[in-house]
Formats: sequence, structure tokens, C-alpha cells
Amino acid sequence: MDPSRTEQVPSPGSRVPDQESRLLRLSVTDRCNLRCRYCMPVEGVASVPHDELATLEELRDAVAWLAARCGVDRVKLTGGEPLVRKGVVGLVRALSALPGVREASLTTNGTGLPALARPLAEAGLARVNVSLDTLDADRFAALTRGGDVAEVVAGIDAALAAPLRPVKLNAVLRATAWREDVPALLDFAAERGLEIRFIELMRTGTEVAWALGEFVSAVWVKALLEAEGRLRPLPAPASAPARRTLATWRGREVVVGWITPVSHAFCDACDRLRLDARGRLRRCLMDPVALPLVELLRAGDEAGALAGVARYLEGKRAPGAMDSGAPMIAIGG
Repeated sequence: MDPSRTEQVPSPGSRVPDQESRLLRLSVTDRCNLRCRYCMPVEGVASVPHDELATLEELRDAVAWLAARCGVDRVKLTGGEPLVRKGVVGLVRALSALPGVREASLTTNGTGLPALARPLAEAGLARVNVSLDTLDADRFAALTRGGDVAEVVAGIDAALAAPLRPVKLNAVLRATAWREDVPALLDFAAERGLEIRFIELMRTGTEVAWALGEFVSAVWVKALLEAEGRLRPLPAPASAPARRTLATWRGREVVVGWITPVSHAFCDACDRLRLDARGRLRRCLMDPVALPLVELLRAGDEAGALAGVARYLEGKRAPGAMDSGAPMIAIGG
């Protein structure tokens, strides 16, 4: 079955009485070609058997259903690493064609972009977020357990050439390295005209001692920019996780976003839902309870699916703490 086909779109009908506009983070796989320390434990995690993954067609139909019933109008593909799943370009094409979906975007480690950036752009992908925590080759290899930072840089350049814009960098702050990494990343972003977002480290399935020891509040990093350059706020939607600022850094301007789930949570304005690679709906990254949406849709019980999702979303609450024993790669970051 071709995932670019769009005829199986649910007709307008009853809707879940909630927000009119939502972002869906769609995990297309729990597999990745890197092993980042904040994403999985050192021993790794067992991959979901292939026959338990939702098919690309099922994921597409679930997105169509959520667009018609729950106000989903933006979809961000995630993983694992989404570019390791075969057929992802066709899925992007299908999602971009769905009624109600005004944007399909992608978050990636960047290593697959040299080959796929242009096909993704041609399929309708609007923009990409690329994870890049350090430009230092040794620190990158240690953090990713064997990755090559040059591959990520090549992926970023391929995205810019495709073109997929804006390209945003996601950099997780770490206490032992931020003083060296932040200035280098700001230089890199300014040279290429990229937006960069600094993210506070959360514990999701990683070693507790390492996560606690590496945590640094974004307040400290902001103080560096305020001391060495100017920093002024930029407008952003209330639901956006990043608080955007414009920094004048060493004579150049660069947009810097601050994602602060630990020190300054942004849960009150959250408009996001998540669909993991098994096809389970998740109302929060830190919520251990998931709803088997694809399974409900498979059964063909429209009324039951709608009622189940409505009940589930009524329970959406801010988490008590921004940490989880479940690995990020299994949840769908």
C-alpha cells in the first residue's frame, strides 16, 4: 500500500471538545543510528518487534483522524531517528496532502539529511530541527556513543541547500561542557543563519547520577549571553516550548530559543499530543498512560474511538516532575 494515498480521510463529524489547533509529534520508529546518553541507557533498549509497529498507512490514517476530530493541524515527525524508517519520504508526502494539516516538519539527528533533504523538501516537508549538542568531535562521539559530528554538519548544510528553512538546532545543555559548547554553537548558528534552541536536560531513562550531575539551568547560560552580548525577547505563540530571543553575538545576530522544562515549565499552554511508533496516543512526554489509538481505529469502532480519546484527553495534566524512567527513544521525543 502506498503511504502517499490520501483517500482514506475521515469525513467531518463529531470532534473532541478541546483545542482547535494542536501539534502532533509523530514517532515513526523507535530505532536510531546513534545512542545518545540522554535518550537511552548504556545497555540500550529492546526494539519494538516490526510486527508491533504501526504501518505507515496506519500512522497516516491516525493523523487524518486526529486532524478531523482533535484539531491537529501541524505534524512533526520524530523517532527514534525518523530517517532510518523506510518510506518516510512517502509518508511526508501523504501527511502534507491531508486536509487540515498545514505543516509537516521533522526533528532528526541530521545524519540522514545528505541523502534525504532534497527528496523530503520535494515531498512537502516544511522545515527541520537538527540535534547538535556540541561541535567538538570527541565530546560528540562520547555523548552519542560513537557518532561523527561531521555527518551532522553535512546534514545541516544539505537541509539549507534543499532548501528546508528555517533549520533550527536543538542543543541539550550539560554542566561539564556548556561553557565551551555554547559559544562554538552560537558562532556556527550565526555563520549559517540558523536558529538555535538550548534545552535543559531531563532524565528520561538515563542514569540518574549522570543526569543530575549534568543538569544546568538555562538561567546560567542566559547570563553568559547577557554578559558578552545583547539579548532581547522576540514574540512567540504562548504554546511554543521555546522562549525566543535575539542575541547580538560577536557582532552578528542569532535567534536563540530557551526550552526550560525543569527550571521554568511551560505545561499550562501545552497544545501538543504524541503518537508513538506502536500507534499509541500520548498526552504528555512524562505520562506513563497511553491510549492505543491505531488499535481502536483498526477495529472500526468510530464512536468508541472518539469517546476513548475524549476521556483520555480530559486527563491531560502537567506532570509532577520532568523526569521519567522510560527512555526517550521508546516514548517518541
